[in-house]
Amino acid sequence: MSIWEKLVPKEYGFYDFFARHSAALLDGARTFVLLMDEWPEGTGRLRRIEELEHECDTIAHMTLDLLHRTFITPLDREEIQHLVSRIDDVMDLIDGASRRLALFEVKAVPPKMRELSKVLLRGVERVDELVRMLRKLDDVERMRALIQEIHRLENEGDGLHRAGLAELFRESASDPLTVIKLKEIFEVIEAATDRCEDAADVIEGVLLEHT
Repeated sequence: MSIWEKLVPKEYGFYDFFARHSAALLDGARTFVLLMDEWPEGTGRLRRIEELEHECDTIAHMTLDLLHRTFITPLDREEIQHLVSRIDDVMDLIDGASRRLALFEVKAVPPKMRELSKVLLRGVERVDELVRMLRKLDDVERMRALIQEIHRLENEGDGLHRAGLAELFRESASDPLTVIKLKEIFEVIEAATDRCEDAADVIEGVLLEHT
């Protein structure tokens, strides 16, 4: 049964789709951390991440379809579109990083890259919590604290990215192909942390408008 078939029989609203979307992303981020810890084992993790990327795409399309069919929406149309897009971007980047591990035949994952994947997971956990709080907007202080934590994690991710590249250039200077491959993966994961911050910025805009 396809994701579409599983979702269609029930009547879903925007907040239901947001929650399903962020839950699939959270599953993807958790699976990615396991993949990084187990690499080069764990090809089943690659398949699971690919499945979750397809699931996120499907939920995004269904949310936007609902947006086109709905006259009165609970949030601004652009806010809905941007939030869906940012969540989908994070999952796309996770999928892209995991695919590159296999495509580039990476022999070992650098420690700083593993740390960066865990920072990404913490950011996704906070995005998921924020998304689930959107329905009621009944704890604005908690939501603001989560947004600040996502900003902090993005900065931490930037630091790990820089430190990881410095370490890579220092330790693999004699193997430029490895440097090129791992540098690209570092940048994809760091971009995913940026998109988490972008999602938090969208939700911060919702708070400013609705509270």
